[in-house]
Amino acid sequence: MCTVDAVRTTRKYGLGWMFLSQTLSSLDSEIVQQLRISFFGFGLSMGSEYQKLRELVSGQTESMNLYQRFRDPQSSFDPSSKEYSFMTVGPVSPLSFSGTPLFFNAFNSLSDFVDANNLRPQRRLF
Repeated sequence: MCTVDAVRTTRKYGLGWMFLSQTLSSLDSEIVQQLRISFFGFGLSMGSEYQKLRELVSGQTESMNLYQRFRDPQSSFDPSSKEYSFMTVGPVSPLSFSGTPLFFNAFNSLSDFVDANNLRPQRRLF
């Protein structure tokens, strides 16, 4: 059974797939069309990859301009200053009804995530 058929068949049963790829062109176009939630990181801002990404966000110029401003995480000399930026399309965005992508920067260390979300365990004095 080919991957496209497997995706189509299992979707009928409510099963999902996760595809990770460094390029959009390496995924079958039918699979890309069936994706419900998509996350795009740095690196798809040139050539045919950019055109495919632009089609996925319905050619929204502002969104594509913001995506092209993503910094390459490897361009930072200091690991603590690396930025991991993402554009997401689909129902994870509060603006998904309008087709507008959501942009965010992911934390680059566990301690930053824990601190920002106030997840440090409280010391109890008994």
